[in-house]
Amino acid sequence: MSGYKGIVKAVARDLAKRLPKQRATQRRKLSELVAGMLICQTPNLMELSKVLDRPTESAEARYNYVERFLKNPLVDTQVVMASYAEDLLSRLGKHQHTLVLMFDQSKVNATFEVLMVSVRLRKRAVPVFWIVKETKGGIGFYEQKALLDVVQSWIPEGCRVMLACDRFYGTAELVGWCQKQGWKYRLRLKGNLCVYQDKGPEKTLDQLKAEGKKTLEKTRFHSGMITSVGILHEPGHDEPWYIAMDSCPNEYKTRDYGLRWGIENIFSDFKSREFSLTQTHIRIAERLERLILVLSIALHWAVSPRA
Repeated sequence: MSGYKGIVKAVARDLAKRLPKQRATQRRKLSELVAGMLICQTPNLMELSKVLDRPTESAEARYNYVERFLKNPLVDTQVVMASYAEDLLSRLGKHQHTLVLMFDQSKVNATFEVLMVSVRLRKRAVPVFWIVKETKGGIGFYEQKALLDVVQSWIPEGCRVMLACDRFYGTAELVGWCQKQGWKYRLRLKGNLCVYQDKGPEKTLDQLKAEGKKTLEKTRFHSGMITSVGILHEPGHDEPWYIAMDSCPNEYKTRDYGLRWGIENIFSDFKSREFSLTQTHIRIAERLERLILVLSIALHWAVSPRA
């Protein structure tokens, strides 16, 4: 257990610096769970409890130790992640011209979906903040806005930001939110979306592409929201990209949308390649959010301790 103990001490020291006002017992438990997650790489609570350095307790007691942490309403996911996100975003902002944020939703199990904002780090991404909802469909703009408002409050002053999202988020509401914040954006749109171009009739983006359009300036949604759109259909790809953007469109700016693929690595890590989040049997959203907190801090330590 020497490796485990060393990780616990390192994480605990880091948490003490980041969260000096948090109760020491919470920091200790969180550091133990993060270390355990890095060792066992599974969110299965029974497996996780086995690697904890608590040899005098029964298996049931060790399991309950983990479960009590996830049940504890005093463990505020937003407060804990703010300490990591603000630090990482600040350091990345000093070395990058633009912070690239990604926004996506993924199924955890038959009951829950997680909506997550991540930031691009090298060729992958790391979690910034998330919400878990019990739903079988998309999480709507009301929840999207609440999540983005939190993340926006963590962005260092003066940093340029670009948000990249899949076509499930290419809405007039999200375009308007980005414009209001002064963020750059690359939001994929659906081909059957009806828009107005100049003073012409309403047409779908698929129809405009069929007419040979590759760039659309001042494209208007039904709501009246206006944005530019880049169109790109690469050979070998079944579908074209229709990318709403904040600036005059061209091929290179349209290709910026490809930066969002980093978030797929997170969901792959969480769900299959590394941590197998789908193995969890947790059935309460707040507890699942705290489990993802443990996973996210473990991932921060695995890929971005020095940014």
